[in-house]
Amino acid sequence: MRQVTIHEFGSPAVLKIEEVAEPALLPGEVLVDVHYAGLNPLDYKIRDGSSGMAAKLTLPSSLGREFVGKILTAAPDVDLAAHDLREGQWVFGMRAHPDVRGTYAERISVSVDSVAPVLDDSSLPHYAGLALVGLTALDAIEQAAIAQGDTVLIHGGSGGVGQLLIPLALQRGASQVWATGRAANAERIRELGATPIPYDGVNWQEVIADETEGRGVDSVIDTHYFRTFLPSLNHVADGGRIVALPSLADLTPAKERGIDASVPGIAPTREKLDWLARAFDAGELPLEVSEVLPMDEVASGHKQLESGHTRGKLILDVRA
Repeated sequence: MRQVTIHEFGSPAVLKIEEVAEPALLPGEVLVDVHYAGLNPLDYKIRDGSSGMAAKLTLPSSLGREFVGKILTAAPDVDLAAHDLREGQWVFGMRAHPDVRGTYAERISVSVDSVAPVLDDSSLPHYAGLALVGLTALDAIEQAAIAQGDTVLIHGGSGGVGQLLIPLALQRGASQVWATGRAANAERIRELGATPIPYDGVNWQEVIADETEGRGVDSVIDTHYFRTFLPSLNHVADGGRIVALPSLADLTPAKERGIDASVPGIAPTREKLDWLARAFDAGELPLEVSEVLPMDEVASGHKQLESGHTRGKLILDVRA
């Protein structure tokens, strides 16, 4: 089978497409015939060695965390019917920590608890990109503890996670959501129900200070972190909260100022994956797929992710 493999950490040039043996099934796993895999910023951070997860890899290794495909078979100890699953069924999901085996491959073995049925097989590329951003957004919203009437600032509102955070915040009762993003994506942010703040056009700090009359917002959800986390602390209202998405985010500055700060813990469960599928199928999670790339263009996809200017989700077609 074909697989995207790295033999060393480095630039996108280290991504190689190779023929490898099919994966062995471990206890508790299913074998999935993958059709699409989601591309995420975490992938290039593992590839270049900057993510803490890179230390857990045994090279050579594949990359990727999420996927959509058909169940081929299950390990002897797995009763598919007991999990409301069957062979030949379309499923989506993601690898649970600390499983770092990757998903950029034609077939993968994965925990049966980390997959859930696809409800509409006409949207397979969307399902391939739903699990990681969906679970990230869901956990971030829960930690932001948004209450009826709260005000929310989302950094990175046009990215894959940001586009889900906006409707989720509004569904939780937020009265006003501001979202930063490039000016070119302002209309998309507005379509989702937030007020866009184009960071390449205005000073977001001045906008928030003015719009909230200096009070700040009840919750900040920061998908960028590196250049936005510290200045955001000046715009959290008394009793407010800040959620930073990078897993290695240093929350100390917030806690020293008495601000409730947290990082989402992203763990796939059947219950959460089923919820994401239902919400997506009902149109409550408007996931945008910006481009579907064939496997041999995976390096191009990583370059786009590294630019920081992607809108929505990039998807890898492992069959093309």
